[in-house]
Amino acid sequence: MAMKNRFKNVHIHICGVNLNRLYRECQKQNICLNNINRIDYKNIQFDVDVASKKKLLNLAKNQNWQVTISKNYGFEFVKSILKFRFGIVLGIVLFFALNFVSGFFVWNIKIYGNSRVPAEQIINVLKSQNISTGRVVSASQLQNIEKILSNSITDISLCSIIKKGTTIIVNIKEKLQSADIQAINSAKDIVAPQNLTIVGLSVSNGTALKKVGDSVKQGDVIVAGYVFDDAGNKLVCKANATILAKTWHSATKQYQKVKTVTQRTGKKATSSFLSIFGWKFNVKMPNTSYNLFEEEEKVTTLKNNFLPFKLHTKTTYQLCTKQVKQNFEADKDAVVKSCSAEAFKQVRSGETVCKMFDVIDETADSFIVTSYVEVTFNL
Repeated sequence: MAMKNRFKNVHIHICGVNLNRLYRECQKQNICLNNINRIDYKNIQFDVDVASKKKLLNLAKNQNWQVTISKNYGFEFVKSILKFRFGIVLGIVLFFALNFVSGFFVWNIKIYGNSRVPAEQIINVLKSQNISTGRVVSASQLQNIEKILSNSITDISLCSIIKKGTTIIVNIKEKLQSADIQAINSAKDIVAPQNLTIVGLSVSNGTALKKVGDSVKQGDVIVAGYVFDDAGNKLVCKANATILAKTWHSATKQYQKVKTVTQRTGKKATSSFLSIFGWKFNVKMPNTSYNLFEEEEKVTTLKNNFLPFKLHTKTTYQLCTKQVKQNFEADKDAVVKSCSAEAFKQVRSGETVCKMFDVIDETADSFIVTSYVEVTFNL
């Protein structure tokens, strides 16, 4: 959601469980959230109007969420600054005044994308256009410098130059050599094998469609199998990159506050018969009409007889159900340990466990234990 007036907003970080309630409660209380960034299942960042700040803090307090006001904008920022001594405020003003004057000068030149072209060669071309460290550089001086660099250095195909603060940043793309083009002979994208978050990404061949910090769904293309040559033509290639990703494995167990158990009432009925060579002779066959029961069978060989008779006995026990209250605090450690073990079983070969944690939610009739295992792996 786009921010209407940033000078009336504060940037807030909330840490806690069941964050899905946040959207519903904010909608009920007419609290507008802007620039929402859901980091993971327990952390979320967003901007909120100053007028709604107090209502949001009360909501977080009722839900036992941890709130951090990480950034103030506009008038809120000014108010926070004015809490300090006047001397500190004056020092800050002087600092920004000096920084403003210093901003007209260039104190650093950074060059990216060069592997064959020496940085010194690029800096010498810039010096020839009166662009160097310790000098005042205007925006007009940078207007045609990209074309001058491309014409002066033949190995540069694309070039962009910007001035950011006191630093000039030069990004270049070198021309593909014939050996590089011949090596690009098969197309293959790098696709996410599962839902994950990108932790590290270094592309050696292909075009990155995702960046560090992105949450990627299973099947999404992370690095596409193509590049562009100096003429802007799309060349098919085999994507190659070093990718470090993280994901979570989880398991859930439900612990009922009241458990239904079965037990014997004391009533039973026994039936028996004799057998020999597959023939059966009934001895005792009582009628039973138990709705809920369990049976036990026993076979005894009558050894004292000349013929090998066997006595088959079946006992039917009547059962009844009973509601038993369970003590979660007494069983908590065992339940959490079992749930954590189920989550850990999902860790695959090649994955490195970073951390494990458990979340316990209570409902009207049960406790729900969820165990999480955070892992990292290389694609």
